[in-house]
Amino acid sequence: MSNLSNEDHLDEFLENSLSGYISTTPKGEIIKANSRIAMWLGLEREQLIGKRMTSILAVGSRIFYETHLAPMLRLKGFFEEVAAELSLSDGSKMQVLINGYAKKDENGQPQEMRLNIYRATERKVYEDNLRHAISDAENTIQTERELAILREQFIAVLGHDLRNPLGAIKTGSSLLGRSVLSDRDKSIVSTIAKSSLRMEELIANVMDFARVRLGGGILLALHEVMIEPIITHIIDELMISYPERSVITYFNAKKSVRCDINRLSQMLSNLLANALTHGSVDTPVKIITEIQDDILKITVINGGRAIPTDVLETLFEPFTREANTPSKQGLGLGLYIASQIAKAHGGHLTASSDTKETSFTFQMPL
Repeated sequence: MSNLSNEDHLDEFLENSLSGYISTTPKGEIIKANSRIAMWLGLEREQLIGKRMTSILAVGSRIFYETHLAPMLRLKGFFEEVAAELSLSDGSKMQVLINGYAKKDENGQPQEMRLNIYRATERKVYEDNLRHAISDAENTIQTERELAILREQFIAVLGHDLRNPLGAIKTGSSLLGRSVLSDRDKSIVSTIAKSSLRMEELIANVMDFARVRLGGGILLALHEVMIEPIITHIIDELMISYPERSVITYFNAKKSVRCDINRLSQMLSNLLANALTHGSVDTPVKIITEIQDDILKITVINGGRAIPTDVLETLFEPFTREANTPSKQGLGLGLYIASQIAKAHGGHLTASSDTKETSFTFQMPL
């Protein structure tokens, strides 16, 4: 059994501790110090006795100790994990963390200030590295943001500037179509006209994409309309390009709908064109329109092969559909723009697909 007193046990523990230990008077004069702190400072332990605590601190830490830590010990009785710098005998500095505790007498007056000191060199390196990493990440994010804005501004300007020569091509083909032409020339003019319309659609999608990504969103001009004539008009337009296909409609929508006619037509035209393009030629496309509980619901259904699950999950993201159907013309922006139009109307667009049929459903509260 040990013959050491509790005080001796404490002294032995502090002497062999891997952290530094200093005890001072309430005025800050060092009365005890262990070998560890002396070794760090490059001094003999006896050299520390009688010195002021602030004498072993670097200038900034010395001021902070006098103005904050010493008063805190007297008033509050402790402080925890305060970062400081020791001033070593060779002129170098050491990063440390200090815990302080005031031992008080029976009258509650400070009797002794006890300080545990821990090396924080590795922590300082870690914090510096972390700070640099955060700064680098922020700079990278800012650079990427600027590049993204530049790319999208370029797309917007490009789309705008393409419309001028396209307008000239459309006007020219229209004028040629009124002239007396051979069958061959009529075929060429017809091809130019169709290609112009296709290019106009692509430019419109690019412009809408740039507007959405730049934060402008899809702008709407809302009017009260009946939905059935809009869908009928869209079908009539597309049947010119797909004369061999069949579209079956079901209407149960007797209320008027407040919407942007052009934008809603753009969305539905895209959905129907997709169904006619990607669906089975042997199966009619169905369009089901109904209003129930003040919710407009339009579903476009086509037969054919199922859309793979991984494709279905990203169907409404930009530049995705065409990557999976490279034989089809387009940029892969149609469904993305359609979903944004649905969102602008306060609604949403969903898709489902199995081996029997693929359906796209637009729902919007009235």
